[in-house]
Amino acid sequence: MKDNPDDAGTRNEIRGGAGAVVQAGAVHGDVHITASAPTPVDGSPPRQLPMAVTGFVNRRAEIARLDGLLSSPEGGSTGEGDTAVVVSAIGGAPGIGKTALALHWAHRVRSRYPDGDLYVNLRGHGPGPRLDTSEALGSLLQALGVPPGGIPLDLDGRAALYRSRLDHRRMLILIDDAVSAEQVRPLLPASPGCLVLVTSRSTLSGLVAREGARRMTLDTLSTDEALALLRSTVGARRIDAEPEAARDLVAHCARLPLALRILAERLIDRPDASLGDMVADLAAEDRRLDALGTADDELSDVRAVFSASYAALPAEAARLFRCLGLHPGTDFGAAACAASAGLSVREALPLLDRLTAASLLQRVGHDRYRLHDLLRLYAVERFRTDEPPGKDVEVLRLLVRWYLTTARNAVRAMTPNFRLVGVPDGGARTEPIAFDTTDAALTWFEQERANLVGSVRAALDHRLHDLAWRLPTTVCPLFELHRHWHEWRRLNQWGLDAARALDHRHGQARNLLGLADAEWLLGNADTALEHYEAALAASRDVGDGWIEGFALRQLGAIRLERGDIDGDGARALILRGIDAFRRAGERRGEGMALLSLAECERTAGRFDDGLAYCRTAIGIFTEVADTWSVAWGRCSSAAVLNSAHRYAEALEEYRAAIAVFRDIDDRDSEAVALTGMGQAHAAMGDPDRARTHLGAALDILTSVDDPRADDVEALIARLP
Repeated sequence: MKDNPDDAGTRNEIRGGAGAVVQAGAVHGDVHITASAPTPVDGSPPRQLPMAVTGFVNRRAEIARLDGLLSSPEGGSTGEGDTAVVVSAIGGAPGIGKTALALHWAHRVRSRYPDGDLYVNLRGHGPGPRLDTSEALGSLLQALGVPPGGIPLDLDGRAALYRSRLDHRRMLILIDDAVSAEQVRPLLPASPGCLVLVTSRSTLSGLVAREGARRMTLDTLSTDEALALLRSTVGARRIDAEPEAARDLVAHCARLPLALRILAERLIDRPDASLGDMVADLAAEDRRLDALGTADDELSDVRAVFSASYAALPAEAARLFRCLGLHPGTDFGAAACAASAGLSVREALPLLDRLTAASLLQRVGHDRYRLHDLLRLYAVERFRTDEPPGKDVEVLRLLVRWYLTTARNAVRAMTPNFRLVGVPDGGARTEPIAFDTTDAALTWFEQERANLVGSVRAALDHRLHDLAWRLPTTVCPLFELHRHWHEWRRLNQWGLDAARALDHRHGQARNLLGLADAEWLLGNADTALEHYEAALAASRDVGDGWIEGFALRQLGAIRLERGDIDGDGARALILRGIDAFRRAGERRGEGMALLSLAECERTAGRFDDGLAYCRTAIGIFTEVADTWSVAWGRCSSAAVLNSAHRYAEALEEYRAAIAVFRDIDDRDSEAVALTGMGQAHAAMGDPDRARTHLGAALDILTSVDDPRADDVEALIARLP
């Protein structure tokens, strides 16, 4: 019943169920209708826990943590010497299995609480209206035997009576689907003999800070755990009969327990369907959430469960969530999140906090986040529904441009003399990250490497060709240093495709050069030769001496590998490269070509000339303050000294080079230097030291399946 709005002094109230109904034409004064309280026939304690999830598996670590809440072998807090109620807040993403875990564990331990167990679902995100705290207290007080007429009308009065009723009792209380600490706080007893479990998509930070709640955040299952869940529900024989298809199904469900249980129900309903058929049903991303829904049950519908959390977000947080769905990676930094939404990092951080608090985003490190696959699909759905057409291109342009500008800073920190391409116009509010040290740049690169690859692919797919050709040519030194050569080759192929789509000759030349370098390092000399020649032709079309010089130098390196040194061979090509570098004013390129020339002289036995070229190159590198290139120059000089039988001098050069390579974690160059040191010690008659250095080189090379490991093994085998 509702109050008469024209009579502020009249109140009509119903306490309890409306078992009696009064109908009157006119009533003056208050009306109170009170239903009788349900009285247990046998006086048994309340046992309100709903049925536990059948076939519950996994979560061993989480169950062990919950078991740790019990302070005595008999179970639960004893009430003797305890000073506080034990509260555990179980959080996590929608559908992650919070309620299933809480109910499973509560049923395991409910016998330890002789005064009963209480359950209330606050319906924070479920179907139907949200249960407010006062209503929840009314329900709990009735379960504790308080007649409806004895339940106070105000929240404080109800909370006080609730605490009184629980005093000196040992009870287990499960508060399900809470929204906030404020909603839960009045439902907490004061008796230390009680234990409270709270499930929520929110982090409930207030309960942790003030009430000392033990917070537990659930993650998705591992692949093995997800397979175990399917075996327990569908049957081991059916799952194990198609192991690869079963793994594909687990991946399509993002290892989310709710999705896996919906999938299991579909498999049970279709006993004749193969797992492969179900994989085909789930393969299309734009239909996957449809396949993981149940039309007649919102609680068993992945999309509906996500929607409840999304609907509660403020507008700016919801917009950021939608934009993150377009990010091509699985985890990303705060600055990248901000860039996708066109925000500054300062503006984005509180929105990211809101998303993590709502368990729509997972924080996986300092200012680093992850969006699991099904939530990503939902975010993309919301983007397509809530954003205007074409907005996805704008979001990706902001994001890829930010990656390009930040990658430029990382490359500058590592190889300051590398020739960078420009950045297209289109400023954003997100500042690129600056790097003070090489270590910081390389750490960022390894964190973002998959995102850099994904960004190039996304830019190409969305016809952002001007960004798609520039990013691969910018990041190639980072991919080369840490031997990510296959990815490097793929990036430059995409970059070449983008440049060709624009008919951008300079973009083609840069990507052809990078593609050739990757093929050469991968041992595909013939393919590399074709790309170097194409890069050389394109460089002359656009008058780029930097590209021309490196293409000529590398063509000379291939000729040198094939034993073609003099005449029109390696030496002539490298000299032409040096001339191109000098015309372009490219000092570092000139130095690198001089080292290639030194290798020609070493191979031909002209050691003095080789050392002279090395010294000139090192002088250039020192002049342009390129530490890595100085180290590589000393490594090249050491190789010439080794060939000239000046082993002690060679060892000094190798040691100096290795110190730099280790400082920047250049394992490939370190292996080259260690091999040279081993050869020097072997030639000096010191097989033990030779074995030590060659063994260290072998460890590095075998760790990355480098074919040069066979050569080092042969050197070790020849040692006495």
